[in-house]
Amino acid sequence: MTQFYFILADSELELIPPELLRERCVLSSARARGKAPEKILLDASHHHPAFVKLKESERRGRPDIVHFFLMLAMDSDLNAMGKLKVFVHTRNDDVIAVKPETRLPPHYPRFVGLIESLYEQRVVPSRENALLELRNGVPLEALVAALKPDEIYVLDQTGREIPPDRLGPDNQDKTVVIIIGGFSKGGYRSDLSKFKHETISLGNRQLKVWTVTAKVLCAIMYAMMPPESAPAPVAEVKTPKPSKPRRAPKKKAE
Repeated sequence: MTQFYFILADSELELIPPELLRERCVLSSARARGKAPEKILLDASHHHPAFVKLKESERRGRPDIVHFFLMLAMDSDLNAMGKLKVFVHTRNDDVIAVKPETRLPPHYPRFVGLIESLYEQRVVPSRENALLELRNGVPLEALVAALKPDEIYVLDQTGREIPPDRLGPDNQDKTVVIIIGGFSKGGYRSDLSKFKHETISLGNRQLKVWTVTAKVLCAIMYAMMPPESAPAPVAEVKTPKPSKPRRAPKKKAE
């Protein structure tokens, strides 16, 4: 049976970069949380006034995208079946491996605190029970090579448009890597030419990361259903035309 690996690639997840450590909004945010500035995540919603000093500022500071992606993937039927493993790759070539049994906090501030702890401790909640593990200096091509996939699909608007159920499993035992961009603007920063892959698109418009993730997950599960249990197409229901009210018969004058 097919084993799927989802990689959120080049995601905009990072600690405060050195050039912003003395910015007022960063210091204020760190003070309010009782943390050192270098130990908090860059977040566009809190630190945007300082983004003028950042390269590629229009796409950076988006841990919320990672949160959305992980909530969808980890709570999916595919993960519950043991057929999914998830990795988050960042712009700085940090890689977070997430164990399938992990249950992440749905509350965004708690998720941010969890990832900050991960950057500090390298594993959470403990080495004996490492549900999340962080490794530094792992380029995307190295992560892909370590998984030894039979097929690699890169989701990108510029790719060849295919129906989502094309990603579904077949009866062969194989490993499929699906790469989804973890950024809101621009393209992949990693050199995709370093590994053989097929670039595909799910539509002719730019989709949000969570929309792409949801579509892929649903398409895979739909393709796994036996034909007899697949939902039948909904028949078109024609709305009857409203009947005209009958006029009361005219009374003859006596």
